[in-house]
Amino acid sequence: MMTNYEKIHVARRDLEKLRAELIAKIGTQKDRDPDLLILHERVSKAINALSA
Repeated sequence: MMTNYEKIHVARRDLEKLRAELIAKIGTQKDRDPDLLILHERVSKAINALSA
């Protein structure tokens, strides 16, 4: 069974992967999708919250 710390570590790692994917999508778009920008901001905030 995973400890709470391990669960947070896994969640943070998954969020970092998601953020990298979002950055790649945002970088390839000529017209940036506002929903992707909002999602990127929220994922970044979640990562910061898990890091504190």
